[in-house]
Amino acid sequence: MDPPVCDPTGTEATTMHPDPVRASDAEREATVERLRTATAEGRLTLEELAERCEVAYLARTRSELATVAEDLPPAAASPAPASPTRTAHALIGDLTLNLSTSQVPASGELTVNAWAVLGDVTLLVPEGVEVEVRCSGVLGDVRDLTRPRSTSPATAARVRVNGAAILGDIVIAHPTTRRRSAWRSRLDREWAVLDPGEG
Repeated sequence: MDPPVCDPTGTEATTMHPDPVRASDAEREATVERLRTATAEGRLTLEELAERCEVAYLARTRSELATVAEDLPPAAASPAPASPTRTAHALIGDLTLNLSTSQVPASGELTVNAWAVLGDVTLLVPEGVEVEVRCSGVLGDVRDLTRPRSTSPATAARVRVNGAAILGDIVIAHPTTRRRSAWRSRLDREWAVLDPGEG
């Protein structure tokens, strides 16, 4: 049972109930834009953006949708910053760049310039992020080992990889530990309460 909430006047008490109204596609997109803005402001990492956007696209009610951004301030209108660029160059050696904690602009796009010359470049990308590879190989190999997204085709964030593998390899993969985000687990618990007979 939901806890009672006292009226500020002290005359009566009410009970807070989750909003049962179904969320619309427009409301989901508005929430995702808010998350992108928060990421551009440095409040969320690329990994957190991907996790929360997955939950936003899966949310069925306004109440579920509201929880995704409940710890963020209201979005303020501001010019979108330029798309940031990260550099990953491996020259006669190997380099691993973990993008999970990277910040991305409100556009949700991050560009990585990767060059592997007599060495290997490994880029670690969190799940739920779209990867676009624009690399060439000269006696080298370019491999995208990321898993296809299984949820909505809408894109929360995108990583573009430019560059070349020359006598070396460029590998894009997920971190070795595959985990279920706390946000997705929370949504699963809420669904279990709403639909106790399913599963």
